[in-house]
Amino acid sequence: MKINYRQTCILIFLSQIALKFLALPSLLYTKSESNSIFVALFLMVIDGIYAFLILNLAENSGEKNIYEFMKSCLGTVVTKIFLVLLLVKFALSMANISKGLEFFVADNLYNELSWFAYILPLAALIGYMIYKGIRNIARVGEIVCWFVLVGIIFITAKSFSGAEAESFLPLFKDGLSPLFESAFKYSSWFGSSTFLLLLFGKIDFSKKKTGQLVRYLLLAIVLVQFVYYVFYGVFQVTSPTHNFCLSDLSQFSSLHTSIEELSWLVVALWIVAQAVQLALYGYCFQQAIKYIFNIKNNVFPTIVVMLYVFVLSLIGDLIIGLEQIFLSPAVSVITICTQYVIPLVIFIAGKIKYKNKKPRNKNKDDNQQRADDVVTEHTFKQDDSQSETKKQDGKKGAV
Repeated sequence: MKINYRQTCILIFLSQIALKFLALPSLLYTKSESNSIFVALFLMVIDGIYAFLILNLAENSGEKNIYEFMKSCLGTVVTKIFLVLLLVKFALSMANISKGLEFFVADNLYNELSWFAYILPLAALIGYMIYKGIRNIARVGEIVCWFVLVGIIFITAKSFSGAEAESFLPLFKDGLSPLFESAFKYSSWFGSSTFLLLLFGKIDFSKKKTGQLVRYLLLAIVLVQFVYYVFYGVFQVTSPTHNFCLSDLSQFSSLHTSIEELSWLVVALWIVAQAVQLALYGYCFQQAIKYIFNIKNNVFPTIVVMLYVFVLSLIGDLIIGLEQIFLSPAVSVITICTQYVIPLVIFIAGKIKYKNKKPRNKNKDDNQQRADDVVTEHTFKQDDSQSETKKQDGKKGAV
């Protein structure tokens, strides 16, 4: 089953904003203060460029999945290594979303909620969406996308009047080095185009419209910049103490600080959006397992993903600050490699391998062959008809 180009753009949009509105704004401020808004802009632009590169490669890959494509360009050994690194990347992304969602819902919003009442339905939901395939995930994302967008704009706009533009001045007072340091340190919250690698052969480009991806990317960038401008303009030097970006903005507009009074609309929309994103990365996790171990069915990899979500919830209280893992230099190096180096290597290798020819698109070739057969048959019929006419004219002339 394939997803169309519009659904792909929507998944990219949701991925661009998925991890941006919980703890990330407060974390960025600790390193680059109010200029953190430019860190998000810089990394989101890079992610947008990579979205174009990967989609261009996916369109030219024909019916090949990422394993077949990389194997033809890089060989089996390198392909397996890259897939293992990508598996680590998606595992980290799932952990980031899962723990952020758990902390937001189970530990703060509903602090009396039973742990089993939270994790079991979530794991079952993620497993079902993954098992049903990427089209199911894309359709759910298509449904919730615009509700999430309107909800975020509504919540942020209510606090817009309280944002002070002067709090951003002076710009770059410490130079550009804090921005690049922040970009490296918090890279795990970005790289939102990497999931497209696992969608090779699963995207239908027949209805592709020029400029559609640009519009969705610009919408995501403008939305994040708008929220961050209001967030930093409202909370200023106290930004590091506000770990729930959207909910804290919501409470600011009514001059309340209790998280229990968070709008039910924002709660429902944001939880669903996070679940869709978790399912998307879970699907990529599942596909990577299938390619690495040459598994044909979806049952075993889906069970592995569900168990991983369950285990993530178990280990959350046994480690001191899961976020510290994502902020470690080792994880930053891994994410930089998987988000930017590996896709670039695959892109260059693909362009070199298929410099003068495109990978064979089986469906397209079959359709073209059928068309050629029809033309050939029609030509033969015309030739036979003309030959028969000449024979009849010859007989008449003889008479």
